[in-house]
Amino acid sequence: MGKNLNKTQNKGEILDNQKLVASSLSNIGHNKLEKRSDFLDSPFENNQTLIDESNLKITRGWFDFKAINIRFSKKEIFNKFFPKNEKQQKLYKIFNYSRSIYLGFCEYRGCRINIKKYFDQLSLLFGFELNKKQVILFKLLVDFFELKKNKTLLKRYFPKLEESDFENIKKKISDQEQFSKECLKLIEKLMSNEKEEDLRSSKQNEEKSHKNEKIEQQKKQQRKPSKLFSDISEKQDKNEKKKSDKSIVDEDGLENLKNKTYNHFTREFDLFINAEKLAEKNELEELRIKFEKEYSENHNLINKLVRKLDKLFNSLNKNSWIYDQEEGYFDSSKFASFIANPDYHDIFKYEKQIREKNTVVSLLLDNSGSMRGKPIITSAITTEIITKVLEKCNVNVEILGFTTREWKGGNSKKKWESHGKPSLPGRLNDLLHIIYKDADCKWSNCKKNLGLVLKEGLLKENIDGEALTWAYRRLNLRREKKKILIVISDGAPVDDSTLSTNTPDILDNHLKDIVNQIQKKNKVQLLAIGIGHDVSKYYSNAFIIEDVDSLGEVIIENLSKMLS
Repeated sequence: MGKNLNKTQNKGEILDNQKLVASSLSNIGHNKLEKRSDFLDSPFENNQTLIDESNLKITRGWFDFKAINIRFSKKEIFNKFFPKNEKQQKLYKIFNYSRSIYLGFCEYRGCRINIKKYFDQLSLLFGFELNKKQVILFKLLVDFFELKKNKTLLKRYFPKLEESDFENIKKKISDQEQFSKECLKLIEKLMSNEKEEDLRSSKQNEEKSHKNEKIEQQKKQQRKPSKLFSDISEKQDKNEKKKSDKSIVDEDGLENLKNKTYNHFTREFDLFINAEKLAEKNELEELRIKFEKEYSENHNLINKLVRKLDKLFNSLNKNSWIYDQEEGYFDSSKFASFIANPDYHDIFKYEKQIREKNTVVSLLLDNSGSMRGKPIITSAITTEIITKVLEKCNVNVEILGFTTREWKGGNSKKKWESHGKPSLPGRLNDLLHIIYKDADCKWSNCKKNLGLVLKEGLLKENIDGEALTWAYRRLNLRREKKKILIVISDGAPVDDSTLSTNTPDILDNHLKDIVNQIQKKNKVQLLAIGIGHDVSKYYSNAFIIEDVDSLGEVIIENLSKMLS
């Protein structure tokens, strides 16, 4: 089981080896394992993640995690207590996974090392997107079972849960049925806490609105105060503002300002998904063929881009030769010396790569309805060409897209209406965030995904602030030192259902807040390109292009500066 995998193994051999290890670890036969749904959604076989020597342990961690859950969790008991509500289902899985992981850690030290490496990529491990509180809950549970208690985090994020709750489920950890029953009780506690927070938030918004109206009326009725009292009042206002501006630093490095007006009515219907899951295999292949036809119709643009990228490629790949070595490639200039003296050993050379694989570029494409036609096609073609070249330069590239699931609010708006239409509900549409290419996936393995931009009905609204937060979080989890985020959009964030039920500047202000925070942190280089619209009011490093054909040139010019 601990056998090392050598460098010559291809991806198929590595996966076969891991499956053999997993079948032994899970205590079920290899044939049964292959049919398990747990292993059918492997991100490595679905080409979401590349397997190479650098992330081989990550691959082992994924298989170890799945195998341990099979070994220590009986499917019939798991399904017996499985809730119907989607939020409760996620929490139920988190509790049960934490139990299996702890039991596996106790028995298999090697698995502990492999799985722990995955703790910064839990969404990939679990197979669904986790929010910050869910990640914290899982880590708290595992730590608590290992007798590493973090009372501060518990009190801060889960005030309804007590230390005794964790101690109680720990006592029943060896009995899956009893453990599952206790989990459902804790899930009820957590859900009731969330409902209270939602009601409190809604009530606070109403009270704030009422209070503001009252203050405005009082101001109109009052006489103008003396300068002395005016100064005191102004000073108090500044102090209050400083207090309210204190911020909580999120896991991803972004700050959530306490006094911000942006919120969301619900995240229940948001979808974060790989492109290949949004269309059938046949449809995706047809869309790719259609996309490649656009290539032939844009040959002038492509030829121009390739010439520009050749220069970029050459500037990034200035590798040098190290001479007078005892091993490496034979140096033909040393041939005469070798013939004259066969004992002469320094006849080899090797190529030294100046650029290490230590850079990641994320391309965030606006997938709104207004991008339909030439803008989205040009964006996608440019993205593809740049991705191919940067891959050759040892630069990892991620391609993301953002839109909404519906035009007029979708399920979020229906839920808001069923709750009596509370005022100022915040973002009121279902997000759709698409991963066209993961940074660890080779372009050749996922090139068909980009054809999805031509799918009828995909492009809808654009809520830029949350898309930018999502892309930044993904970059922030990466291990590369240099991180670059390029946003390609055709203007301001727009979502009719949100704008019609909130203040008209809610989306604009949120985008500005997020951009300011990213630029302030300075962990990621941020560049924005507005297609036909000026986006400099949101981004300090922004360009406007009137003609989409010049999109590639602007990106390449800026990438050259950022990567140099």
